[in-house]
Amino acid sequence: MRKILRVLWGVLVFFAVGLVAALVLVATPEPPIPAPKDLFGFASAGKLPPDLPPLKRYAARDGEELAYRLYDSPSNRVLIFIHGSSYHGGGYHLLASAISAAGVAKVVLPNMRGHYQSGRRRGDVDYIGQYEDDLEDLIRYLRVQGLTGPITLGGHSSGGGFAIRFAGGAHAAEVSSYLLLSPIIPLSNTMRGGDAGGWSILHWKRLYGLIALNAVGIHGFNGLPVIAFNKPPEFWDGTETLSYSYRLNASYLPRPRYRNDIKALTPRTLVLIGTKDEAIDADALRELMADAAPQAQMKILPDINHFGIFTERVPLDIITTWMRSLPESQ
Repeated sequence: MRKILRVLWGVLVFFAVGLVAALVLVATPEPPIPAPKDLFGFASAGKLPPDLPPLKRYAARDGEELAYRLYDSPSNRVLIFIHGSSYHGGGYHLLASAISAAGVAKVVLPNMRGHYQSGRRRGDVDYIGQYEDDLEDLIRYLRVQGLTGPITLGGHSSGGGFAIRFAGGAHAAEVSSYLLLSPIIPLSNTMRGGDAGGWSILHWKRLYGLIALNAVGIHGFNGLPVIAFNKPPEFWDGTETLSYSYRLNASYLPRPRYRNDIKALTPRTLVLIGTKDEAIDADALRELMADAAPQAQMKILPDINHFGIFTERVPLDIITTWMRSLPESQ
């Protein structure tokens, strides 16, 4: 009995020391923001156009009113396109307008919960996985509104990462095809420098501490910020979201076993990236997709960067041609 008690005592001490160490990591101060860098060319991006469609609202399952924009089209297909980190749907006006005008899909641009005009708390959600529930709620709402066609789920950057996550999740049957533009897959070797070329500033100590706490079922600190974004202040306009909580960041990206999510992509998947992408290594992404999702179609476009993949004429033409080839049923 004494031997058993000693073993139990040792286990308790080990657990207590690990718990304290994790809490210490969580409590460490956030790292300083490095010198601002216009990584993606915000200087030339310009302001949002004045002719954006008005924001609409739908009620998620918790009653929260979330925002989206709708670009109508004679096509029955619906493209739900998810914005990248810190941004919102309005930043993809050119992409949505081109697809709508080509008559290949109605386009829905959500502002994800925790972003501009969507949700009560900027940079936070209520639990890991809430984005997948929010998207299912949006799809159900659109169905009630008469948008009954097959759904393509698209996304740029972190939005592309979320689309991959959705493919591997419980609600994937709602979607028949995927459009991934420079998708972010953080634990892979595709991200330049591990920080998307300097765009992401991770609070590594807090992140490790929260991972440890979540592993033993402690979730009370998941609302703390773990990542910030290096957008120079001179380009702020009040619509950006400059930091994310642990639970928002985890909800936005493929699961840690990201290959399982990638493998779940349907054969009707198009992946586009440019050779000059500042955040993602195009060759590394090609290798990953060829290995984990050989069923997907992938193109690397010369002289296109991270923002150009959704604004330049060449990728827009490729996208509309591909969408025109998709069947009009699930």
